Amino acid sequence: MNVLLVGGSGMVGSMTLPFLKDELQLRVFDRVSPASEDVEYLQGDVKDPAAVAKAVEGMDAVVYMVMQPLDQYEDVQLCYDLNVTGLYQVLHYAHKNGIRRAVHISSGSVYDYRYDFYHSEDMPFDAPDEYGITKWFGERVSEWFCRCHGMTICSLRLFSPRTRSDWLEVRRDEMTFRAAGTQDSDVARAILLALECPITGFHPVFISGDHEGKHINLSRARELLGWEPLARPDETE
Repeated sequence: MNVLLVGGSGMVGSMTLPFLKDELQLRVFDRVSPASEDVEYLQGDVKDPAAVAKAVEGMDAVVYMVMQPLDQYEDVQLCYDLNVTGLYQVLHYAHKNGIRRAVHISSGSVYDYRYDFYHSEDMPFDAPDEYGITKWFGERVSEWFCRCHGMTICSLRLFSPRTRSDWLEVRRDEMTFRAAGTQDSDVARAILLALECPITGFHPVFISGDHEGKHINLSRARELLGWEPLARPDETE
């Protein structure tokens, strides 16, 4: 499968690229080159229609994993440019090129942090900040392309994605769903399954390293994607 990773040089892209490149034919579309030199790279910006139109050519699917730097989460214009407008533009040109499958990297931040248990992806939206609300708007953009253009899109609501080394640094007694997050290999596997699973339409899905389900209900990920976190807090290097 030829897959375009939009924002593939960013945080999520960098941590999952080593796993994804073994399973897919990848093209990274980003303003900066990816850490891995053995994948196709096309420089460009999601705000540039011509660059986006060129990036989707010859692709079978797209994964939209663009995100702003952690210190710019309160930049309102940047949040909307990347999480809403950029996503719309990529899906627009994907649709125009006959691409029917996409994965949208969303976030658990579409909800407030006050919950002790996230019982369902159908919980009412209540994001507390600009990042969360624009991720939620991005989900609505994805849903619209599924409803109006027959695309199939999973919005993966990631909870604190981390590299394996960072994940293993968290002490076992701090292994809560927010402290430890989701290990890179588990995130990559969720992306792969979302690209390949036999579904249609739009589906938001919780993706978390909370393997015991104490804080997050992962039943939709299991039933829809066949995914559950495999990383465990007693792992060692």
